[in-house]
Amino acid sequence: MSKPEVSEAQALRRKITSVLLQGTRLKAGKTKKECAEALGVTVGVYSAYEAGRRDLSLPELEFLAHFLKVPIADFFENQERLVDEEPPLPREQVVELRQRIIGALLQKARTDKNMPHRDVAELLGVSPRTITQYEFGQRPIPLSSLQEVADALELPMSYFVDEGFGTLGEEELIRNQFARFSELPEDVRRFVINPSNISYIRVAQRLSDMTVGQLRNIAASLLDITY
Repeated sequence: MSKPEVSEAQALRRKITSVLLQGTRLKAGKTKKECAEALGVTVGVYSAYEAGRRDLSLPELEFLAHFLKVPIADFFENQERLVDEEPPLPREQVVELRQRIIGALLQKARTDKNMPHRDVAELLGVSPRTITQYEFGQRPIPLSSLQEVADALELPMSYFVDEGFGTLGEEELIRNQFARFSELPEDVRRFVINPSNISYIRVAQRLSDMTVGQLRNIAASLLDITY
């Protein structure tokens, strides 16, 4: 009996799943052998999954997601994004814009610390003119130099990292938010993801924005109602 042909769409989805699976495994620090043993298959079969030569079943994928400690939805949401073929980021424009932003941040940090151009130039072994070019975004700042300046200005590298602005920054922000969410106690995570608790979370947000005086007034009002 001949082997049924796989449509182009099926082949594409199989390949995308295999790429996502491999990336997730590597990020989790697991070997192919460990994943194969977790699934109860041979390393050869598991390798075929990651190479896109063989299809996983949904229960197998669910078990792997549990084993690799990632949400099963990651495989489908990321797959849809890849299948939709989002247009590539305009690399040159993004890099150029980020270069100018980093330069402006450097200039602000330097002036806040009252550090002259020449001191930064001497620290990095370059001319003061080069520092000016860095700060105006006319020349990219080497990563090692940026790290050295950050240390001298007593700043974390996160000060310069794009978090929350633009496509790259949004993705970085989401990753950081998910990492912080993962560190919350399990009971808190369960409370937050329960849709019926959204109203309580909204109230907590509004309370956190109030001054001490406003909170005292609310407390006094509650006491009046109670008694």
